[in-house]
Amino acid sequence: MFEETFPVEFIGGSLDGGEILATAAPEYFEVRLDSGVTELYERQNEAPPIVYLQAGYAKQGPLPAH
Repeated sequence: MFEETFPVEFIGGSLDGGEILATAAPEYFEVRLDSGVTELYERQNEAPPIVYLQAGYAKQGPLPAH
């Protein structure tokens, strides 16, 4: 069974200019960086292409060992 995908674009932050295909578009999207900081992106619209704008950062603890 296949899920329908749609384009998602990112503005700002480490994903600036990035585009992906997604099957879901939550209101907020988090990207965990190697530095232990999480970038927060906020969805800007309801219809594809979905645009996420970098909204801030959250400091986190160290990444778990692999």
